[in-house]
Amino acid sequence: MLEEGYYSGAIMKVQEQHWENLFADRTSEGIAWHGLWTVYSPAKEVVKSYQGVRRFWANEDKTVITHSNHYSYSDGSTQEKTWKLEKATCNHPDGIIHPAALSMRALSLGQGRMAWVSKKFEPGKPFGCELFFQQEDWRTSIAHIYGESGNLEKVTQIREHRGSLPYPTPGLEVKTIAGNWRGKKEAMSPDLKISPVEETQELVLDPTGGKNETLFLPDGVIVNICKTPKLGEDFEIVAGKFVSKQKYKRLSAKYDNYGAFKMLISEIFYLEE
Repeated sequence: MLEEGYYSGAIMKVQEQHWENLFADRTSEGIAWHGLWTVYSPAKEVVKSYQGVRRFWANEDKTVITHSNHYSYSDGSTQEKTWKLEKATCNHPDGIIHPAALSMRALSLGQGRMAWVSKKFEPGKPFGCELFFQQEDWRTSIAHIYGESGNLEKVTQIREHRGSLPYPTPGLEVKTIAGNWRGKKEAMSPDLKISPVEETQELVLDPTGGKNETLFLPDGVIVNICKTPKLGEDFEIVAGKFVSKQKYKRLSAKYDNYGAFKMLISEIFYLEE
């Protein structure tokens, strides 16, 4: 019984820390991420672009988080959606459940390194992943959306600023790198445990070795897209961003050959002087 109780307590401690990682900065006054959302086809054609504001606020003890999205479209129409995340029901040993998609989990390694991932790839069911890159009051996320056919349908790039709309003109695409880049890597397993920090290899723009197709997007974003995941084969969904000329952040969501989520990897590379 002692071992069972100890094990249960350890799980609860990990869950508590994970909730803190995601929602420590949420207050009763709330924060708002003002963004420009650009939807691309897998062939990099712009499907549509619109404005969105994601707002979050908490109750006094941060056990209930309210999340609202407000969208403004080019034709003048608007749309708003609101959800409540209650700690008692949404904080699970494998991540945080968002009411918008019960089959997905919100994950955080702390310091703005977040992802929203499907637990499992199953043909005939929706599947997706959103990877977040934050640098101070700026944030970029890349959402990969797959249809029930199992094929990639679209990639959405969301450029956000905490407090106001970001500049309308994004930065350039980055297709080559120069200099000596070195980084550090951490990994989160499905039970929310985070591995010790380790040195990682020199920066390459396609960590999949050509298995995925590389898509270069504005603002220094690089997406290594898996267009057609297949059961029986491991696959990964990868995106990264140059948050400055000397710093590159990358997240990789890895899935096993049964289609189950197995790991979230965070890498941060620095250009050595």
